Amino acid sequence: METERHRLQNRRPVVTRKLTAFGKTLIASAGFDVETGKVMEVFFAGGKEGTNVDTIMADVAVVISVALQHGVPAGALAKSIARIPAGTIAPKDIDRAPTETENASPVGDVLDWIIGLDAEYAGSTPATTAAE
Repeated sequence: METERHRLQNRRPVVTRKLTAFGKTLIASAGFDVETGKVMEVFFAGGKEGTNVDTIMADVAVVISVALQHGVPAGALAKSIARIPAGTIAPKDIDRAPTETENASPVGDVLDWIIGLDAEYAGSTPATTAAE
């Protein structure tokens, strides 16, 4: 079953923020659909241009954007992204599921950020801003 892609306007509001992952600063930008106020597009930058990390992050951004434009909720994507236990695990807790987790990569950080933006701007869109 194929879903129809939600086409975005040529000009749309964008919010940008810095993320720190693996000791590197990454820049993530989220583009909003003017009609729905939902994030429908994401861009990543931060790896040295032309490196494997830069290419992988750009490809991940495309996959997330296409999924969002086909109606896949950011929450469903975030739920499927790798998470690791937060803090240290005692040997006695090794066989139990961790109660608190954190994202294993900046991809999860960006998806969590998108979920927050969708909640913050529900039904409206932000002015284009750069977040610190």
